[in-house]
Amino acid sequence: MCRSLLWLFCLLLVALHAPAATLLPADARLVVERLDDPAAQMDANAALTSNAWQPLPGSLSAGFVPGAVWLRLQVQTGPSAPRQWLLMLSNALLDQATLFDVRNTSQPIRSGEAMGRQHWAVDYRSPVFALNLDPGQPQVLLLRLESKNALSVSLRLVSGERFARDLSMEYLGYGLYFGICLVLILFHSVFWRMTQAPESGWYLAYVSIAVLIELLTLGLPQQLLALPMAFSDTLLGCALGLSLPIGVIFTLRQLQAPGYPRLQRGLIAASLIIGTASALAVLAGHYQIGAPLHQVTVLASIVLFIGLALWLMYKGHRPARYFLLLFGIYYLGIGISFLRNLGLLPASFFTDNAVAIGALLHMLLMSLRIIRHYRWLKAQTRHAEEAVNALIRSQNARLEKEIDSRTRELRQALQQEQRMREEQRDFVAMVSHEFRTPLAIIGTSAQQMLRNLATAPERNEQRCRNIHQASRRLLSLVDDYLQHDRVAERASEPRCAGHDLNALLEGCLDDFPSGRVALDLRSARTLLECDFGLLRVALRNLLANADRHAPSDASILLEVEDSSSGVRIRVTNEGEEIPAEQAPLLFHKYVRGTQAQHLSGTGLGLYLVKRIAELHGGSLVLESRGQQHPICFCLELPQPALSAR
Repeated sequence: MCRSLLWLFCLLLVALHAPAATLLPADARLVVERLDDPAAQMDANAALTSNAWQPLPGSLSAGFVPGAVWLRLQVQTGPSAPRQWLLMLSNALLDQATLFDVRNTSQPIRSGEAMGRQHWAVDYRSPVFALNLDPGQPQVLLLRLESKNALSVSLRLVSGERFARDLSMEYLGYGLYFGICLVLILFHSVFWRMTQAPESGWYLAYVSIAVLIELLTLGLPQQLLALPMAFSDTLLGCALGLSLPIGVIFTLRQLQAPGYPRLQRGLIAASLIIGTASALAVLAGHYQIGAPLHQVTVLASIVLFIGLALWLMYKGHRPARYFLLLFGIYYLGIGISFLRNLGLLPASFFTDNAVAIGALLHMLLMSLRIIRHYRWLKAQTRHAEEAVNALIRSQNARLEKEIDSRTRELRQALQQEQRMREEQRDFVAMVSHEFRTPLAIIGTSAQQMLRNLATAPERNEQRCRNIHQASRRLLSLVDDYLQHDRVAERASEPRCAGHDLNALLEGCLDDFPSGRVALDLRSARTLLECDFGLLRVALRNLLANADRHAPSDASILLEVEDSSSGVRIRVTNEGEEIPAEQAPLLFHKYVRGTQAQHLSGTGLGLYLVKRIAELHGGSLVLESRGQQHPICFCLELPQPALSAR
C-alpha cells in the first residue's frame, strides 16, 4: 500500500506543479508595484496619486500587516493575444480583494471571504478576476488587498482556455493529495481500532488536525460548502489552537526521551496554554494576534525539538535518528510556509505548497514507521508470550515434581502413621496380655491365702513367693514401658556420670537366681561413664532375654572386657537357633521371634538395649545367632581412655 501511495505522491507533484509552471503566458507582460495603506483609508484615486509606490519584483509576502496593501498592475498582451483573461490570486483566506480599472475606478470588481463566496464572479477556491484586455495595448489595474491573515499572494494571469486546463490538473492534484490523506486516516482508524495502540490514536489525531488545517488554508471546504467567513475562521483558529498540544504530545512520544520528564511536562503544559490562548484570540476576532502567536510558537518548538533530537543522537539515543528523518521533512515545510507568512520568504509554488508536500511525505514515512513498530511490538509480544508459556511449563513441571515429592512424603507419613497405629494396637494388646498373667497369679494366690489362713506355712510361703515373682514381673514390665517412653524421644540425652562398674554388675546379677549368670570380668576399669538407670535396664534386658531362651540347667555368660574405644559387654546363652530371616528384625519394637511365641515378653527388650546403646554413642550387634556357636549379643560402650582418667 505504501509503495502505491508513493507513486501517487509523484503524480501529485506533477499535477500541482503544472498550473504554476509559468505565472504568465509568453504573449503577456505584468509589472507590479506595491503601496502600503496601514489605516485602510485610501481610495483608488488617492492610491494612484501617491508617491509611495515601491516596485515588487516577485510575489507579495507582507506577513501579518494592519490595514490594506495596494498593488498597481501594468499589463500588456501581445498583438495576437485573446481578449479574455483571468487574474488569479493564490491566497484563499483574503478578506477583501478589490480590482479597479484606472480608466473607470467607479466600477470595481470585488471578491474575498467578507462578501461571501456565493457572490464571487468566478467559482474558485481563491479570488479570481475576469479581465478584458485589448491586444497589444498597455493597461493599468489597481488591486486592493485586505486580510487579517498573512498577506502572502502570488499573481497569475492566464487565458480562459489555460485556466480551464490548469483547473482540471489542479483539482486532480488536490484530489490525489487529500485522497492519500483520507486513505491514511481510514487505514489508521481501522488499525487503531484493531490494535488499540496509543501511537496509532495519537497519530490519527495528529494527521486529522493537520489535514483539516490544510483544507481550510486552501479554501476547498469554503468553496464546496459555501462556508461563511465567521465560521471558517473560527474553525481554522480552533484547529490551529488544538494542533499545538496534539503536535507536541505526538512529537514527544516519537522522540522517546524518558530522561527528561520535567521538560516533557513543561512543553505539554506550555503548548496547552499557548494553544488555548491562540484559539481564544482568534475566536475574539484578534486573528492577527492569535495566528502569529501560534506560528511563532511552532517555529520555536521546531528549533527546540531539532536541538533536543541532535543532543539525544549525540548521546547515542537511537530513536532520535528516526525522529530527525521523519519530522525533519515536515518541519522544513512548516518553517518555509511560516517564514513566507511572516514576510521573510517570497511566495512561490514551493513556498505555497511546502507544508502540503512535507506533510504528505511525513505522513507516509510515519505510517511506515508505525506499522513497522507495531510489527516489532507484535513480535516482541509473541516472544514474551512464548517465554511466559515456557516459564509456565517449567513451573508446572517443577510444581508437579514437588507435588509428587510431597505426595510421596504424605504417603510415607500415612504409612508410618498406620504402622504406629498398628504398633499401638499391638502394644495395647500385648500389655493387656502381659499384665493379665501376673495380676491373675497375684489375685489367685491372695484369694487362696485368704481362704486358707490356717494352711501350712510352707504353702503360704510358696504363695507369697508367687506373689513376689508376679509383682517383680509387673515392675519389670512397667519399667520397660517407662524406659521405652524415655528413650523413644529423639531429643533425649543420657544423664552420664561416673558409676561403680562392680556395683552395676552385681545389681543386675541379683535379679536372677544364684548360679544362673556367670560373670567374667576382665576389664581394668572400676568406674563407668554412663547413665546408671538406663544402662542397668539395658543389661537387665539382655540377661532377661538370655534367661528366657536358655535351658533351665544351663548358665548365662556375662563377659566384660576393655576394647580400643571403651568397654565391650557380651551376653552368651545356649538357646535355640535364631532364624536368619528374623535376625535383622530382633531390634525392632514389638517384634518377637517364632521361638519366643510361647514365652512371656513384650518385644521391647532388645529395642530398648539398642536405643540405650545409641544414646551412649555405642552399638548393639548380634555376633552369633546360635548356628555354630552359642547365641551372643555384644554391647559396645565408648569410654574415656584409662590414662585420661
